[in-house]
Amino acid sequence: MKKIIVIFFATIGFGTSVMAQNAETGKAIFTQNCTSCHAVGKQVVGPDLMNVDQQRSQQWIISFVHSSQSVIKSGDTAAVRLYDEFNKTLMPDHPQLKDQDIIDIIAYIKEESVRAKDAPKTGGNLPAAPPMYVNSNSSSMIHKLIFLDVNGDFHPIKFSDYFFWISIGLMVTAIVLALLMAVKAQTIKKDKE
Repeated sequence: MKKIIVIFFATIGFGTSVMAQNAETGKAIFTQNCTSCHAVGKQVVGPDLMNVDQQRSQQWIISFVHSSQSVIKSGDTAAVRLYDEFNKTLMPDHPQLKDQDIIDIIAYIKEESVRAKDAPKTGGNLPAAPPMYVNSNSSSMIHKLIFLDVNGDFHPIKFSDYFFWISIGLMVTAIVLALLMAVKAQTIKKDKE
C-alpha cells in the first residue's frame, strides 16, 4: 500500500514539473511569435488570449494557429466572428510551429490567465492608488474640497448642492473683503505720510 502511495505522489510531482517546463517553453515561443499582436489580460492588435483554453478546444487552437485563413474559409462560426470583430484582419499562419509548440503556448496562457485574474488591477505598470479617504459623510464639504473624490468616486458638483455654492460664495466674498481692506489700509497709510 505504501508503495502505491509513493508512486501516486511521484507521478503527480513529475506531471507538475512537466507542465511547468511546457509553460516555460510556451512562454519563449509566445514571446517570439505572438506578443506583437496578443497578450493575456488585455487586447493588443488581436484578441485578448486570457482563458482561451476554456473557450476553444486544443485542436481548434492548433488548427487556427497553423492556418487561421483555412479555419475561416471552412465557415467555422467562431473563426468568422473573430475575423469580423477585428476588422477582417488576418492572423498570420504559423506552419513552422509544431503541435507540441502550440500546446506549450496554451500551457503558458493558462498560467498567465490565472496570474492576470489574481493580479490586482493597477492600471498597467502604475502603482496601485492609495486608499481612498474614508469619511462617514461622503458629501462632506471638507471631503469635496480636499480630496475631490479623485480615486474613482468622483461626483461632479451639482447646481442643487446649495451648501457647496454658498461656501464658495462666502470664500470669494472673504477674499474680496480682505483685498479691499488691504487696499484701504495702504491708502490710509499713504494719506498719513
